[in-house]
Amino acid sequence: MAKKMKAIDVINSAKQEFASRKVILIANNNIEYEVLIQEKLNESKLAELVSELTTRSEEFNRLNLEFDIILNIYILIIKYFTDIKFNNYKVVTKQIVHETELIKALIDMNLLEQILNNFNEDCIKDLEKLFNKYPKQMNKITESMAMKEVIKSADI
Repeated sequence: MAKKMKAIDVINSAKQEFASRKVILIANNNIEYEVLIQEKLNESKLAELVSELTTRSEEFNRLNLEFDIILNIYILIIKYFTDIKFNNYKVVTKQIVHETELIKALIDMNLLEQILNNFNEDCIKDLEKLFNKYPKQMNKITESMAMKEVIKSADI
């Protein structure tokens, strides 16, 4: 028999369902790092991720910077689904450089792959589905990137 729905019960169930777990990552130089990873990706955070990705794309465009969509998705996955904290800078370009450096360091030290491998496989598929679910935002990003390439190619 189903129980009566109460807000606190739903909130507690969601916290349990999308809890983080401690993982030990080993870098190329054998240094161990402890990180909390939310293995199951909840749709509300994924929607925030897509929204922030759109905002970031517009910000890069405004600053006339090249927007690497894959790198930015990695940045946002780290931001939303791990406890790894980025330094905060008041100057946007410094923030972008810092985030990019961290992701590249995670890649170079074989840590990003370990992080991604700790996500539930179905959740990664959900991430792919999400980009299909929010095509308007994704089209806005890719159209902006394509327009930049056309302008760059035409040397306008």
